[in-house]
Amino acid sequence: MIAILSDIHSNIQALDAVLADMPKQVSEIWVLGDTIGGLSSPCEVLDRLMNLSIPVTKILGNWEEGFLDVRKGIIQPQEGAQFASMAWTYNALQSYHWDYLEVLSSTLNIDSVPGGAFLSHAAPWSSHVGVETEKTATEAAASRTEKWLFNGHIHVPKSFRIGNQRVVCVGSVGLSMDGIGGMACYTLLDGDKLSFKHIDYDMAATINDIENSELASCSPGFTKANILSLPTGKNFVGPFIDFVNAYDGTWEEGEQAWLESLK
Repeated sequence: MIAILSDIHSNIQALDAVLADMPKQVSEIWVLGDTIGGLSSPCEVLDRLMNLSIPVTKILGNWEEGFLDVRKGIIQPQEGAQFASMAWTYNALQSYHWDYLEVLSSTLNIDSVPGGAFLSHAAPWSSHVGVETEKTATEAAASRTEKWLFNGHIHVPKSFRIGNQRVVCVGSVGLSMDGIGGMACYTLLDGDKLSFKHIDYDMAATINDIENSELASCSPGFTKANILSLPTGKNFVGPFIDFVNAYDGTWEEGEQAWLESLK
């Protein structure tokens, strides 16, 4: 049995709940990226995954790819309050965390399961393109030959059957946006049997950690959007970014306008 996780987003309480819930038959864990970024426990999450007693196979998500591109000098660090959350996470990581991330790939083919499996954070061709519709799932299946295509990114569990292939969005551990508030989502693969699991976790502790971290002061609007998403399972993050990007003023003024609009 294999446990498949994605989009932990620095939520250590949710990750710990998922790990505690896993059946004893789980022999390995696949992690599909965006392990860090957004919430307030990036180091704790990476440490937990790096020190598990069962094998963990991890790939990069768009957040980790962005951090690594900055570290490698491929892109310049983006300045301004709109990137404060990313900068805070980037600066929190220790050297051994970077050593761990730098050897990971963005996609991975696994042949240890019948028919093979392909792991990607989002669509096979881009870590920023979510597999949300049957059209995109069909395009994903057509681009690969493996029986199983596992991805995350959209924070919603979904499964598509495309001919003899299965395209599976495994849901989000740390920042679920599937309308089920206050729960962590992960996926189990047992032979040909696929199941989505929704697990309660100590969300109050997660929110308390965020509110008492530097994130709450350096990026208040983005932090508030995440906090609103946690108990509701709704996507407040995308609308927040769209609101502020469309705001006719500075990012700081846009964040303040967003916060005022919620009152």
